[in-house]
Amino acid sequence: MSKRRIGAIPYLYPVPIVLIGAMVEGRANYATVGDCAIMGIRPPLVVVSLGESHFTTRGLLANRAFSINVPTTKLLSLVDHFGIVSGKDVDKAALVDSAPGMLPGVPLLVACPVNLECQVVEECTVEHRHMFIAKVVETHVDERFLTEVDGRTRVAPVPELDPILYALDNVYYSVGKPIGTGYHEGGELET
Repeated sequence: MSKRRIGAIPYLYPVPIVLIGAMVEGRANYATVGDCAIMGIRPPLVVVSLGESHFTTRGLLANRAFSINVPTTKLLSLVDHFGIVSGKDVDKAALVDSAPGMLPGVPLLVACPVNLECQVVEECTVEHRHMFIAKVVETHVDERFLTEVDGRTRVAPVPELDPILYALDNVYYSVGKPIGTGYHEGGELET
């Protein structure tokens, strides 16, 4: 197999597109972000990376709390618009319905089926990027996407949640079909 070097590009694809919610200068603001990842399940940790010039960065630095709102593909126009305009110039919260979270000053975007309330536990800066490591304090899921199985609450399969994915080709994607089950598919390779 022949491979060619193409430079130092973080070519991990695709990534979920989320809307980071924070209070900035006394009002709710939402930023479209692709630099968001799970860091662990126990404890429930996430990391969000924002540019230092982003309006929302001010809110995370000041409040050390924020929401991760997972939009559906039906919200694509809004999500893209929120990535084009700055909260410095546009009151983005005026375009959507927000609800208060449990954490003080954390807005939740009602139209998103999944909202995570996050408390910053560590923050660091690399060049012009601020990385916020946060503990998920609470997860809110639209009842339409919850079922009870054997006395436990389960969230619907990811394709039903219909999240927006993004890649470095500057294209939005939707989720495809399942191809296997975790901690199961590799069992046949045991020797």
